[in-house]
Amino acid sequence: MQRIRANGWKRIILEIIPVIVLFVLIASDQWSKTYFHNLYLKQGETTVIPNFFYLTYAVNTGAAWSFLAGVSWAQTFFKILTSVSLIAFIIYYIYAIKRGFSWLKYSLVLIIGGTIGNFIDRIAFEGVTDFLSFVFWGNPFPVFNLADSFLTIGVIMLIIHYCFLDENAIFKKSSKITDEKDAVDSEEKENEVTEQKNQEEDTSKVEDSYVKETSEDKIE
Repeated sequence: MQRIRANGWKRIILEIIPVIVLFVLIASDQWSKTYFHNLYLKQGETTVIPNFFYLTYAVNTGAAWSFLAGVSWAQTFFKILTSVSLIAFIIYYIYAIKRGFSWLKYSLVLIIGGTIGNFIDRIAFEGVTDFLSFVFWGNPFPVFNLADSFLTIGVIMLIIHYCFLDENAIFKKSSKITDEKDAVDSEEKENEVTEQKNQEEDTSKVEDSYVKETSEDKIE
């Protein structure tokens, strides 16, 4: 009975941890946005590492890379799209829990956390607050925030899951096909060896029979 209770508590804790992680992700995203909104609203930009990393306050009214920024109907479209996506991600998260896919579960936690973080901004400010700015080989990368980072990492984890970890993973499936082919080849080789042995036994029997008949003829 105690073991059953212990397993029950362990399962509850394992189910609560992703929820706690989700709240931490959303809280850290919202705190960082509020902090930089209040601090850099007038200052605009601060250099952290010259020619590489800057803190740049910006409000993106569009999607990634400012797609549809400034379009009148864009915010309504993004709010509806985000709501539908959240419902789909939550249903998918429940599926991951039932199937016991931990990696998939936490990838969805990151995706849901990032989606909610930016969704709060769209509801409250009609735009997403960005502040992380990088320059690679002289080319500025689009300004982003923590929620965007969570989304990106979550999507990468999702891809890894379906490439390597899922029951029908792309590369695992290829490996399975190779194993099945090797098994077939091995079986064919065994059959050839068995057939060869049978032929040798038949030949040996024929020779023994011939020797026996010859011996009997000589005796007569």
